[in-house]
Amino acid sequence: MTPLVAVICVALSQPVTDYFGDSPDLRTPKPTIPSSAATATGFVPRSWTLERAITGDLNRDGRPDLVAVLKGADPICVVRIDDATQPMDTNPRVVLVAFGGPNGYHLQLVNAAVIPRIDDRYMDDPFDPDALTIRGDVLRLGLRYWRSMGGWTTFTSTLAFRWDGTRFRLIGFDKESLQRNSGETETVSANFVTGRVKTVTGSMEDDVGSKTRWQKLRQAPTNLETIGDGFSFELPISGH
Repeated sequence: MTPLVAVICVALSQPVTDYFGDSPDLRTPKPTIPSSAATATGFVPRSWTLERAITGDLNRDGRPDLVAVLKGADPICVVRIDDATQPMDTNPRVVLVAFGGPNGYHLQLVNAAVIPRIDDRYMDDPFDPDALTIRGDVLRLGLRYWRSMGGWTTFTSTLAFRWDGTRFRLIGFDKESLQRNSGETETVSANFVTGRVKTVTGSMEDDVGSKTRWQKLRQAPTNLETIGDGFSFELPISGH
């Protein structure tokens, strides 16, 4: 597999750490990652760090496979916006999957988009390391959305993928949302294997008035290779 081309991480507006505006405009990261390695650390390119690594048999061949999250460590990507007291680390993350073999791991895919990049001073870190898991042959990636200003909505979401012999197909999606100003809640659980999605709406103060709705799903439209920004994913509900 050909390594990805490296792109230096800089703010397009100005190649310095101070930035004056709502958010910096940053290039898409494409780190050069080896096609094979004996351990997770062997996949970490220069100016990147290993943030999380887990193993499990994703392709059901009896060998442990590797899933790792790498985060950039480029100081140019740590920017100070306006009069903020703390700098903002806009360094990107990538998710990589490597299948195990007799002599180590062989790179299968690199996704540089699914974990959203911090580009807003009021945005909390979207990545929860403990929410990246392998159970059986299913890979789950959890994300969280929370802002200290600029919106009342907060949510956590989990994307579930399974290797089908060609790609890591999306098989499940769960999302729990809260409107902090009103206390309204919504829990969505989608199963692309059964083709159904369950939505429960209610209030954090009263479970008695909750309502449940079932809907049909169209076939899963995406996979880990092409899903894009995890915050932007929308369920393909029939009739919508």
